[in-house]
Amino acid sequence: MSGKYTLPGFGKFLVCACMFIAGQILPGQGPNILFIYLDDLGYGDLSCANPDSKIHTPEIDRLASQGVLFTDAHTAAAVCGPSRYGLLTGRYPWRRGEGGMGNGAKFRDVFIEEGRITLASLLKSQGYNTAQIGKWGLRHNYSEAVLPGKQPGRLDAYDFENRKLMGSQLFGFDYSWTLTYLESASSDIKTPFENSKPVDPRLLPADPHTWLPESARKVIDYLKYHAGKATNPPYNIDPDRPFFIYWDPTAPHTPYLPNPEFMGTSGAGVYGDFVVEIDHWVGRILETLEKLALANDTLVILTSDNGPDKYSYDRLRQFDHYSMGIRRGIKTNEFEGSHRLPLIVRWPGVIEANQRSDILVSLTDWFATLADITGQQVPSGAGEDSVSFMAQLQGDIHKPYRDHVVSHSTRGVFSVRKGDWVLIESPDPPAGEPDWFREMRGVESSGYPGQLYDLKSDPSQSRNLYGQFPEKVEELSKLLAAAKTDGV
Repeated sequence: MSGKYTLPGFGKFLVCACMFIAGQILPGQGPNILFIYLDDLGYGDLSCANPDSKIHTPEIDRLASQGVLFTDAHTAAAVCGPSRYGLLTGRYPWRRGEGGMGNGAKFRDVFIEEGRITLASLLKSQGYNTAQIGKWGLRHNYSEAVLPGKQPGRLDAYDFENRKLMGSQLFGFDYSWTLTYLESASSDIKTPFENSKPVDPRLLPADPHTWLPESARKVIDYLKYHAGKATNPPYNIDPDRPFFIYWDPTAPHTPYLPNPEFMGTSGAGVYGDFVVEIDHWVGRILETLEKLALANDTLVILTSDNGPDKYSYDRLRQFDHYSMGIRRGIKTNEFEGSHRLPLIVRWPGVIEANQRSDILVSLTDWFATLADITGQQVPSGAGEDSVSFMAQLQGDIHKPYRDHVVSHSTRGVFSVRKGDWVLIESPDPPAGEPDWFREMRGVESSGYPGQLYDLKSDPSQSRNLYGQFPEKVEELSKLLAAAKTDGV
């Protein structure tokens, strides 16, 4: 919202006035929103979240020092597509039905149901300019862009002269710049699409070294156009309206390809160097907000889609760097390290600086929270698993607001967390967890039909208490069953 709320004291008054007069926020009166959703970043990767991290992230650390770091935030699923579905719709992704547990086929159509309300469409209804820049990760409607008789996955299969490859723009985004794949050979072969049309009509793959910096530069360009520093034909921006930018870069997901100037800048190999490059671009984007006098008007949110990938174990052995922090669990499985993520929120004039909060948070809750912040009611049939924590953001950041949180693995194993207790509906250890890691964490064999852990005394989930506390197993089993049936 260029030109508004530029004085901190006046901004605080206007923002809080909007928040306290529920339902009376006129379209275009909410704060700008920049949502940074990183890809496969672990809880232990950021130096502000893990003082033992071998990766120094000064820009993200500074962001955390200017707002609040939530230490107990959880994504709805331990893998890319379902976690993004949970964030954008406020629903647990298994409610999507068939294929809701994992990413599914590479060339499936869009993972979100037709007509489903998302964060973008919710904010667009309040007059926001909405932009998705980066990965998307929820597939595209390939079937509508393919020539008759052809199958997606070959470059000669598409008719982009007459058809668009629709993805995020089906769900409330005015503008999109998305890296997507068109060939079945490798997901590392991507080409950028702008507003659902290929940037390069020859469909040449983009150099993977450009994926992160190009998406970051698009965010910076968008901000400049919003501030009226240039004309904006592709962006569809009304500068008198606030913006919602959803920056979801492909990093630090594999392939790890830091650019030369970042090589050797961390103590965790090329992965760590890649995270340092992410930190650099986060800093440049935040710097742009400052230079354009937009920072005081902008709610900034930074988190990740799921825990770190399987190569985390190699990093641990080679560099003594724990991407999962003190937890067990990586991407795709059901332990804490797979879905517990750092969540940083900065909101000048509303959230006090330099805070940490241990309250339980689900990333599905941004749906109801942003509805509250923009003076809306959550529509019927939408956001079933979303609980607003606007009151915490504007007041007591340490006051609990939700009773429990549910997550699941790609193999369909559910976990439910209440207080310090976690129930996992499977007797099996996480797939692919090395024996040496289990030994290092002191994991004890049990033989129980399920798993129960007390995180207060056992944060690494090494002692299965399933057989010792049957009443707690029964309580959490009923809670999970009710969540599956009724939602939060």
